[in-house]
Amino acid sequence: MNSTELLCMRSQSIRALLRHGFLVVSCWLAMLSVVWSCLTPSVFAQTDETAFLQQETGKVKAGDTRPVKPPPPIPVLNYHSITVDPGNRATITPEKFEAQMIYLTDNGYTPLSLEQFIDILEGSESAPDKPVLLTFDDGYADNYEHALPLLKKLGFHATLFMSPGMVEDGYFLNWDQIKEMHEAGWDIQPHGMTHPHLPLIKKDKQEYEITEARRQIEEQLGSIADVYCYPYGEWNQTTLKILKDHEFRYAFTIEQGMTTSKQEPFKLTRIFVNGEESIEKWIARLAPN
Repeated sequence: MNSTELLCMRSQSIRALLRHGFLVVSCWLAMLSVVWSCLTPSVFAQTDETAFLQQETGKVKAGDTRPVKPPPPIPVLNYHSITVDPGNRATITPEKFEAQMIYLTDNGYTPLSLEQFIDILEGSESAPDKPVLLTFDDGYADNYEHALPLLKKLGFHATLFMSPGMVEDGYFLNWDQIKEMHEAGWDIQPHGMTHPHLPLIKKDKQEYEITEARRQIEEQLGSIADVYCYPYGEWNQTTLKILKDHEFRYAFTIEQGMTTSKQEPFKLTRIFVNGEESIEKWIARLAPN
C-alpha cells in the first residue's frame, strides 16, 4: 500500500469518526430539546401564576396566602364616661351602653382589637363583614365598672386612651384596674400625661406629655403604646412632628366619620357616641356614608 492510499484511508476514518460524533451530539441536543419543551410551559405557567397572585393579594401575613380584600370604611366608636349625667352628651347610661353592645352582637358586628384594626387598615388582614372598633377616652373609673364585665361577657375587644398623670384620684382608673382590663384584652394607649390642650403649650412640654404617657403605659403593662389620641381633639404641626419623630404609628382625632385607609395616619376620624341620642340614630351612624 503506497502512501497515497494510506492517507486516503486515514481521511475516510477521520470522516467516519466525525460523522459518528455529529450523530451523537445531535441525539443529545434532540433529547435536551424534548426535555426543555416539556419543562418550559410549567416554568412559565408557575411564573405567570405567581405574578398574578402577588398582584391580586397585595400584602399578606406570613404563612397566609389567602387574597386580602381592600380595607372597608370602619366605624370607630368614641365613648367616654358610662354613667347617669343628664344633659351631658359625652356620657351614656349603663342601660343605653348595654343596649348598643347587644345590638352589635345580635347583628353580626365584630369588635376589633387595635392590632386587628391596624392590620386591616394596612391591608395585611381581610376585614370581617361588619368590623367596628370600640374606643374609650380619658380612663374613667366607670369604664371598669360597667364596660369591662359586659365586654368580657360578650367577648368584645376595646381600646382605652388614658392619661397616666390622672390615675389614683378615684374618678379615673388606677393602675390595678387598668392592668386587669389589659389582661382581659383591652388595648391601652396614651392620651397625654395630664390631658392637656396641646396647641397651648410649648414643644418641650408637648413632647413630655406625649412621650412620658407612652413610657409609663409601656413600663406598667409591658406592651407597645404607639397609637395616640389627641386630648380634646386638639393638635398642631408641632404635635405631628413629635409623633413622627418618636415613631408613633397612628393618632386619632375627634373629627367625625368612618375611618379609612386613605386618611393620614395621624388624622384618623372617629364617630362620637352622643349619649343623648336614640339608639336608632346611633345605628344610622354605623352604616357607611
